[in-house]
Amino acid sequence: MTDVLSQDQVIPQYDNNHYAVVDLGSNSFHLLITRLTNSSNNPTLITANKVKQKVRLAAGLDTDLNLTDEAITRGLNCLKLFAKHLATIPAENIIIVATAALRIAKNNDIFFQSANDILPKSIKLLSGEQEASTIYAGVAHSSVQKTQVVSNKQLVIDIGGASTEIIVGEGNKAKKLVSLDIGCVSFLGKYFPDNRLTQENFANCIAAATQAIDSVSADFIQLGWHSAVGSSGTMQAMVEILSERNEAKVMTLDFLNDVQQRLINSQSIEHIDIAGLREDRKAVLASGLSILIALFTSLQIKEMRLSSGALREGLLFELLPEADIKL
Repeated sequence: MTDVLSQDQVIPQYDNNHYAVVDLGSNSFHLLITRLTNSSNNPTLITANKVKQKVRLAAGLDTDLNLTDEAITRGLNCLKLFAKHLATIPAENIIIVATAALRIAKNNDIFFQSANDILPKSIKLLSGEQEASTIYAGVAHSSVQKTQVVSNKQLVIDIGGASTEIIVGEGNKAKKLVSLDIGCVSFLGKYFPDNRLTQENFANCIAAATQAIDSVSADFIQLGWHSAVGSSGTMQAMVEILSERNEAKVMTLDFLNDVQQRLINSQSIEHIDIAGLREDRKAVLASGLSILIALFTSLQIKEMRLSSGALREGLLFELLPEADIKL
């Protein structure tokens, strides 16, 4: 996967067997290109290319919830690169969605007008419920393919840059879902504006997230679930730290509190040094971890594993519901 591409880099050529998903997230923009194969007469989508850029749209929302010119420019420059990849893929094989930051932005029409001139297909702005439903579809579909048990009720959590989705579902059906306006990018600027990792900053961030989650937690707890899985960079970072420790890839509140203390000991984001933590995950780790701790506490989660699918897998399932997805 490429995080930053030079504008003169050779772009691969694709054909009618390729399918593309573009996810305009609040933290990063993602382009996933897959190729359809018919191995053993079984249609399968496999990864052909991935491109990711940290655009941080949510960080570009001003106090009036308008995207700054700089944020819009960052996003459009990324889309110009994506458009080069999408040029040879049929429009019907492409799906492009936007999520929380562009839902929230009052001047999102400015971005959409310019973006739709760049891209070969119009952007679909997902509502919070649509985003949550698509995330659950991606988790459920991927779990079935990996022969994981999905017949029991499952709690699915996704922490994004400007929103957090909570879903309880059974099999392929989401029973209850919600999208909350709390995210690792929006909370970073609000509760860690000086990049200082103090006990007070963490306490304030966790308290704010808990207040939002408490508004919906009772209904989810009453509904209940048998297992909990999480997607997004925050959970991936936690699993990478656990893997580095040679521990089971299972998140618990004790483990999350340990990581929090290690961050506090680092004193600032610039000085974070935790074995297994990738450099590109450091900036929003404190805010994402705060939200995750609040989720564990408010929803009374005992343990959580990393999900094998999320939004982009759900979008591919929407494009080709009959295909296996092997990313």
